Amino acid sequence: MKKHIIRIALGAALAVGLTLPVGIATHADRDWGSACHQRLENARAKLDHDAARHGNDSPQVRHDRDRLETARQWCRDHHADWDHSRFDVGIYLK
Repeated sequence: MKKHIIRIALGAALAVGLTLPVGIATHADRDWGSACHQRLENARAKLDHDAARHGNDSPQVRHDRDRLETARQWCRDHHADWDHSRFDVGIYLK
């Protein structure tokens, strides 16, 4: 009888130990898509403004391209995708 109770207790402890990690809720990564889009859109607007004002080969536009590349890197680091056909064409690339 004593062995039977010990086996039941060990079996219950083993069952709880194996099912406890499964029952813990997992947290999904935050969706950084909207933050990425906002960063890229702000950098693009600044670049467009400076290109219209100073020309495509001006130091201001070169600086803005670097800023746009920094925004792209931020998106990559946060695993957020962006519209490549909008932000990776023409004067927006180095």
